[in-house]
Amino acid sequence: MINQSENEIIWSNDFLKLHNIPNKSCGLFVATKEYIPIESFKNAFEKAAVFAKQNNWQNFIFDKRNLTVFHQPSMEWYYTTWKKELASSGLTRHFKILPKENWFKASVEAGKDEIKSKYPNFNFDAFEVKYVDNVDEALSQI
Repeated sequence: MINQSENEIIWSNDFLKLHNIPNKSCGLFVATKEYIPIESFKNAFEKAAVFAKQNNWQNFIFDKRNLTVFHQPSMEWYYTTWKKELASSGLTRHFKILPKENWFKASVEAGKDEIKSKYPNFNFDAFEVKYVDNVDEALSQI
C-alpha cells in the first residue's frame, strides 16, 4: 500500500493526479476519469516531464484502471514524444496498470504494433515497460 507520508500529490487536473514518491525515485499518474481528452493528456504529461527532471525520476507508474476509452493518438504521442524525451533524462522504467477489460489490453497491444509500423526507427529498447496489477506491485519492483 502506498504510504501517504512517502508520497505527495504534486499536480492534478480534472483527469489525472500526479504523485511524487521520492524514496523510490518515482512518479505516479493516476487516471481519475474514464476518458482523458488528448490536449489535457499532453498538458498533464508535459507537467509530469518537468517534475520528472526536477526530481530525477527513474521510474514512472501510470495507473489507467479508471479508463474505459482507449485513444490511439494519445498513446502514439506518449511513446514517440514523451517517453523518448524522458528516456534521455534517465526515466527509463515504466509500469502500467491497465483496466481489467480484455479489449483494453488488446487495444494497447494493437496500438504498440501500429506505432512500430508507423515509426519503424523508433527505439522501444530505450525504456522498459512492465505491466502490473496495482501500485504496490510496481513499487515492489523498484
